[in-house]
Amino acid sequence: MIFSVCLTFSALGQKPDTSYGEYDVRPYPATNVPVSPEAASFIALFEESNVGNLRVYAHYDEGLPYNYPFKGEKIPEPYYEMFAGTHRDLLEDDKASAYSIYSIKGNRAEHYLIRTPSGKGPNTIVLFDLKGEVMEPVQVLAYAYCKGDFCYQQDSFITDLDGDTDLDILTKFRRIEADDEETLVKNDIVYLQEDDGSFEMVLDNELRIDKDAYNMKAIEFEE
Repeated sequence: MIFSVCLTFSALGQKPDTSYGEYDVRPYPATNVPVSPEAASFIALFEESNVGNLRVYAHYDEGLPYNYPFKGEKIPEPYYEMFAGTHRDLLEDDKASAYSIYSIKGNRAEHYLIRTPSGKGPNTIVLFDLKGEVMEPVQVLAYAYCKGDFCYQQDSFITDLDGDTDLDILTKFRRIEADDEETLVKNDIVYLQEDDGSFEMVLDNELRIDKDAYNMKAIEFEE
């Protein structure tokens, strides 16, 4: 992977940022510094966000509103080799692009929010972890799209849900009728961040959360 990425940068005449800068002084164990200059330059694409309570939502089509907060910055194509599986396949489409949004602090290392096309709409927002030089998807945070007679929306709230100061995730989903936008199905799922930085789904009866205090973004779907 390192050899492949270096070749791509060389072929495009681009010189990656080889300065680790602030990345080797962040509050994580020394083993979590970037594994290579390419990984360090990829990390530098993301804006650091000191998240306390962040609602993440998607837009249903490619015409993003001017004030949409998760536009992000377009990730240069050489970095697409760092993605794998379905995400890599989608990004190999000439018309598809991925956008860096935020890096947020996890318990062991940073998590990365990326806006990317998927089967659930053109602006799906996914939480990734960087493992070496590979971006591994952790959790689909937000999407919005219509298919047939129905429209689908999922929002996420990144916040501390159990009082331990760790950032957790609450996802809220709804399926509506496309014609009158009547909600037919809705559900909420809680994911608590573990000591190793992973997220574990918990049952409703294990944690008391006022889920009604977390409101989904009001989206007016248009055909």
